[in-house]
Amino acid sequence: MKSPPPSVTSAIEAWRQEIGENAVAADPEFLTTYTESACASQRQVIAVLMPGSLEDVQKIVATANTHKVPIYPVSGGKQWGMGSRLPVTDGAAIVDLKRMNRIVEVNAQYHYAVVEPGVTQRQLLDHIKANNLPLMLNVTGSSSDTSLIGNAMDRGVGYFDSRAHGISNMQVVLGNGETIQTGFGHYANAKTKNLYPHGIGPSLDGLFPQANFGIVTSACIDLMPKPDEHMAAIIKIDSEEKLPQLIDALVLLRSRGVFLTVAHVGNRERSYTTLAPLLYEQLIGAGESEGEATRTKAIKMLEDGGFGPWSAAIGVLGTKAQLKLAKKEIRTAVSGFAKTLFLNDALVARAKAVAEKLAFIPAVRKQLMLLSAVEPVYGFTRGEATDESLKSVYWAAGDFQNMGEPDPDHSNSGVLFCLPIIPAFGETVLAVARDTRDTFARHGFEAAITVNLMTTKAMEGVVGLAFDRRNEEQTRAAHACIQEMEARYMEQGYPPYRVGINSMHHVVCEDDPFWRTVRDLKQTLDPNNIIAPGRYNLI
Repeated sequence: MKSPPPSVTSAIEAWRQEIGENAVAADPEFLTTYTESACASQRQVIAVLMPGSLEDVQKIVATANTHKVPIYPVSGGKQWGMGSRLPVTDGAAIVDLKRMNRIVEVNAQYHYAVVEPGVTQRQLLDHIKANNLPLMLNVTGSSSDTSLIGNAMDRGVGYFDSRAHGISNMQVVLGNGETIQTGFGHYANAKTKNLYPHGIGPSLDGLFPQANFGIVTSACIDLMPKPDEHMAAIIKIDSEEKLPQLIDALVLLRSRGVFLTVAHVGNRERSYTTLAPLLYEQLIGAGESEGEATRTKAIKMLEDGGFGPWSAAIGVLGTKAQLKLAKKEIRTAVSGFAKTLFLNDALVARAKAVAEKLAFIPAVRKQLMLLSAVEPVYGFTRGEATDESLKSVYWAAGDFQNMGEPDPDHSNSGVLFCLPIIPAFGETVLAVARDTRDTFARHGFEAAITVNLMTTKAMEGVVGLAFDRRNEEQTRAAHACIQEMEARYMEQGYPPYRVGINSMHHVVCEDDPFWRTVRDLKQTLDPNNIIAPGRYNLI
């Protein structure tokens, strides 16, 4: 292995002196744990830095500037399918912010939390529960241990809203060494710094999501007041031809204010990879043998349960009267072409109690298993995070022996994502879904597709590709498929809102004055180009 240049050696030694020996790792074996990735990409990383405070981050940035050594910040590094912890370019030191995991403040009256970047969904939810606070979190469908700030910085989408809409009052160490506070946060006595996001003067908050200008070391995260009542609507259609009707009905319901959360609409592949592993585990627990026969049985149970080509999940929050009206409106909107199941806490508890008493009846036992499989999805709609969704990664990739692994980076499973923004119009969504499926099929894959209605105008596409990382030919085909798919989305006028480390070239272009302006900002805020070179930028 080639020796690092003197500048790198000097930087590593300086970091050890400044933030401590235990906070700096450059051992090749240790670095391997950071460079394994579910997307099956590779990068050369010089070190991992683990700051424990704002002061540590300031020292890391100062030394990086002195020695002109690039750094790549991650909050939890759980960007599975988009690059995980890997930098866009070789030669950087990863700055892992997981030790900065203080919950600075949780305010129930104004429903917000001020947190550091290492704070996870699980940690904040545990805090809310332990303190019996009447609050809900805009959870994502990923692991409980994903970072709140990290996800918001790449504009992740939760079950209630885009995470980028709910982050403000950021404390940021810029690449030039300055530390700033956005909004009103830079006024020491501002009592409204976590209440009004814009502050006064130019709003700088928008500069930092999907940018490489600085490292966010704390921020205000919006929470939601816990509603009087909650229910989930599960809507299923038996033919893909009905997808435009379903999408247009959801848009109409959203425009009327019947629900104000994100509606998640998934195809058969997405539903089955999410629910089948949970059914499979229940079947094993009930005495079935591990293997293909039982996996097939789990799929058959989903088919019998009416999970057809597409199904939708919506969380509805409000008063008892509002939910009663919403149920009526939803039934009316999808009447004649879809079947709807409504779930709430009381109904789930009653159904489980009855089913458990009658579990000796095979049909009832199957219904209980289906209900248990759907329960984590129902939990998302009421602000609960889970690790159960990770099993879909292993199931889809055929990596059944790793179903209990908490980090897909350290498994045999491969996963890649495309994330286009699509107009919220049924016929358009159907056309994009079919083109996506055809493109994947040409490369030998099935597309797991979710289209999430974020507003009455736009839908977030989440297109997943699963593969076996042990198979080199399949890995190459997977990457070729994603590259073609992203290029097709761009050609069709549906740019992605988020890309992985191998796809910056699809969205960043030197001929575009927008990206030249972003580069100019970089040269002002990070003149030595030390923070995340190449990430959503020309440099």
